[in-house]
Amino acid sequence: MKQKQFYFIITFVALVADQVTKALATAWLEPHGSITVIDGFFRLSYALNRGVAFSLFADSQFQVQWVLAGISTIAAVAVMLYLGRTVASNKRLNTALALLLAGIIGNLLDRVRLGEVVDFLDFHWGERLTWPTFNIADAVICIGAALLALELMREEKAEHLQAQIQPQTSSPTPEETSIGSSE
Repeated sequence: MKQKQFYFIITFVALVADQVTKALATAWLEPHGSITVIDGFFRLSYALNRGVAFSLFADSQFQVQWVLAGISTIAAVAVMLYLGRTVASNKRLNTALALLLAGIIGNLLDRVRLGEVVDFLDFHWGERLTWPTFNIADAVICIGAALLALELMREEKAEHLQAQIQPQTSSPTPEETSIGSSE
């Protein structure tokens, strides 16, 4: 169990980083709206998001706050249970789950507390190409999802190779059996 504690520490650190940066963004950016960090590429911009990651469903006519909070709660419990049951030696899978858990809980806390999520990281190329404003929770969800996808591909490849290595068991042909032979 001590080996698994490391992954829950990753979750805790990522969750604290998310919540602290959102509090700082609210305190420093809300009054100003936006602060340019790298001209033409990156700025810190205060934004509230009613939707999910990268503002999906933010313009919905429905009150999605509690629906999304419910889905997030179910997802957090599922990921936490899966993390608790995964073997400690699978570092990539455990790290992916720890990051997913941190991101899910980070945005869930905002959704329950504020009714929406605080976003503040704003990357763009000039003003033509703009990535949706996001936060640390969104970032660790994306990193966790990418690690999870890599792990699933690795497992699938390993299973495919294992299937090729195992001897093929087939039924013998009539020539291989003495049935019907003239001998």
